Amino acid sequence: MEKQSVVLRFPKTLLNRVDTYKEQKGFGTRTQAIFHLLQIMLEQSDNRDR
Repeated sequence: MEKQSVVLRFPKTLLNRVDTYKEQKGFGTRTQAIFHLLQIMLEQSDNRDR
């Protein structure tokens, strides 16, 4: 799988929510939590399109 680096800026309030999610789910990094959330949302989007 080809990979690319992306630099994003998020509102602090959103990052606070991601950090809370990260702690609740036991992710080691914020990046892991964001990646997981993106996967969940994309899967939900795919399911709605069917």
